[in-house]
Amino acid sequence: MLVRWKTALRQGDQGDVAIEAVIVVPLLLALALVVIAGARLSLAGQKTDAAAQAAARAASLERNPAAGQAAAQAAAADVLSQHDQPCTSTRVRATTSGLGAQLGQVSSVTVTVSCTVPLGDLLLLGGGPGVRTVSSSFTSIVDAYRGRG
Repeated sequence: MLVRWKTALRQGDQGDVAIEAVIVVPLLLALALVVIAGARLSLAGQKTDAAAQAAARAASLERNPAAGQAAAQAAAADVLSQHDQPCTSTRVRATTSGLGAQLGQVSSVTVTVSCTVPLGDLLLLGGGPGVRTVSSSFTSIVDAYRGRG
């Protein structure tokens, strides 16, 4: 009787592992994809922060607004190209009107860097429309007694 009871218990468990796998594996896969998307967004945020800071600092060292714009663009591009960035497109906006202030007047330069991060390729069914834009701004003070050009 004990043997029949053990046999009945074993026969009742057949197929349970397959059903559990069908339920658990997609959930684990979805969780992994969410973690990867979060990592991409975090990395893009860090890179745009660094690019905005470098661009604002470079622009604040220039003597006129036009040179400040060019320096901001170059510095941001340099920082973003140093690493394998996850951005599909970037945009740099610099407000360099502070470079035109009179000598002795305190002013500032602000740079905003935007990065578009693709997320649609994380879908296993051939991609999708998922993109997210991360932006960062940084303001740098212009030396009040630095010569203007």
